[in-house]
Amino acid sequence: MEEFEELLEQGETLAGEGLLEEALARFQAALALAPESPEALEAVGRALLGLDRTEEAEASFLNALEQDPDWVAPRMGLAALGMRDDEPFKVVHHLERATSLDPEYPDAFVELGRYYGLMGETDLARATFERWTRTHPEDADMLINAGLTAFDASDYAQALDFFEKAIEVADDGQQKSGAHTFRANSLDMLGRYPEAVEAYEEVIEETPDWWEAHANLGICHARNNRMAEAEAAFRRGLEYCPGSPEIRDELAAHLLAEGKNLDEALALAEEAVALGRDEIRHLYTLGEVRLALGDEEGSAEAYRSVLAIDPDDPNAHLELGLYHERRGAVAKAEEHLMEALKSDPNNPRALYSYASLYYATDDLETAEELLVRAVAADPEYSPALSALASIRARSGDFGASLDLIEKAVAAGEQDAEHFEKAMEFAPLRNNPRFRNLLARMGGKRS
Repeated sequence: MEEFEELLEQGETLAGEGLLEEALARFQAALALAPESPEALEAVGRALLGLDRTEEAEASFLNALEQDPDWVAPRMGLAALGMRDDEPFKVVHHLERATSLDPEYPDAFVELGRYYGLMGETDLARATFERWTRTHPEDADMLINAGLTAFDASDYAQALDFFEKAIEVADDGQQKSGAHTFRANSLDMLGRYPEAVEAYEEVIEETPDWWEAHANLGICHARNNRMAEAEAAFRRGLEYCPGSPEIRDELAAHLLAEGKNLDEALALAEEAVALGRDEIRHLYTLGEVRLALGDEEGSAEAYRSVLAIDPDDPNAHLELGLYHERRGAVAKAEEHLMEALKSDPNNPRALYSYASLYYATDDLETAEELLVRAVAADPEYSPALSALASIRARSGDFGASLDLIEKAVAAGEQDAEHFEKAMEFAPLRNNPRFRNLLARMGGKRS
């Protein structure tokens, strides 16, 4: 069986390098030598899953299980398929079974705990992680995973508890720095700003080249409206971590948000992309900065680069849809907006933008349907509320229009000039309630 083992080993090497077609060929050759080998069947399934040949992958995983019902690996593959197909019952079934079959396999506990967290089942997530930590109390990585799951579920008190336990047992520098940084994040989200800053500073003093601490300290300052301190934290981070694309990205985004020194923000964003081109968030920042500088084509180029990495990215499709809409290329705009809504059907900004295409052609019925969906997804999305107010006013339903304007104002609408000049609101110009709402806006939308 030496040839069989060599083929499997070659396949694993190729898979690790991302050469999935070549890896699949080696695994299939191994399977031809041993048609009932669960190892070869599972490897074939993994490669097929990576190639998005999901039905074949499922069949291969099931065949592997038939040969070895107590082996965990095929169940992990079937759980991954369930996540991809949004089948929670299947995911939980296979991961729970995996944790029972092999109580010493940490990946199953991590995946199950994280998945419960994504489902909003924080108690089940905690129980899953604690099943592992009761028998492995020194496992800092599992405690950190538990904390991150609770943090993502906005249970910051529980997250803090897990991170503090991780700090107690962490035995290497990376674990300690990570746990301390995540603890500081939790303190910040719990509103304990001074403690959070102190915790970040302790990490930086101990590990000054830990870029996450600098970045998160800057974000913490900004969240607490300490913008000068935020910028100083990012700039210090760049001094300590001169090769970090992440710090460049955070500083560029900060300068953009503050509307200051956009040329420096552009240079930083371009450097971040050059240092970490496969990071989509760096391309987002680059696209936003270029747009702020009036370089629409350059901005669109950044979002096209996003789609080259992830062809289904909804935000990139949305931005490209808006780009084509501004240029009057309605068909291309519609194509991108439809793609955005395929991946994120309840995105209020995408729904609003798609509705604007129909509004411009006077298809008010379709526009209204999309805007109603946008408001259902986010009742405080003021652009959709204002657009609905326009449609209702155009149909003569001024009472409903005023109600929608009031909701828009409560949600932050400030474009009084639009409501003063738009013809559909002309019959309301002497209405006391309408005049009061205009006074409450008090300015123009930037």
